[in-house]
Amino acid sequence: MSDPASGAEELVLPSEFEALEQVDEIALKCSRRAGFDDHLSNEVAIAVIEAVTNAVLHGNGQDRGKQVRVVCEWDPDGITVTVHDEGPGFDLTCVHDPTDPKHCMECSGRGIYIMRETMDEVSFTMSKGTGTTVVMRKCRTGSAGCEDEG
Repeated sequence: MSDPASGAEELVLPSEFEALEQVDEIALKCSRRAGFDDHLSNEVAIAVIEAVTNAVLHGNGQDRGKQVRVVCEWDPDGITVTVHDEGPGFDLTCVHDPTDPKHCMECSGRGIYIMRETMDEVSFTMSKGTGTTVVMRKCRTGSAGCEDEG
């Protein structure tokens, strides 16, 4: 496969779960443009769906008047996806570890764990009054900008 060019796509969605199909489509399309095979493209899509699900449910409280913004940027080294909601933010230290036996049977609470397991980098920024932003990066195998990543 030839080296991918750089590019970006943006999607602004209402806070409703019906938008997840669009999220899956854009994540897969951008991942393929970043040069990922089907397996890695699916990992990116899973992480992006989890981030948008959290933005809709926890961030925006399913308020259709609030939006979720998804930006996918790809370059020869990989893909970066940014998901932003308009919610109040949260305390990352209060998120339970879903692998802890006390929490492993809970019906929810695995989204951040999944994002961290499928992507190479995941960071959160909470801004009171302006929402939460999650930035996730997946590197192409052997890319110069990601050699130390796992």
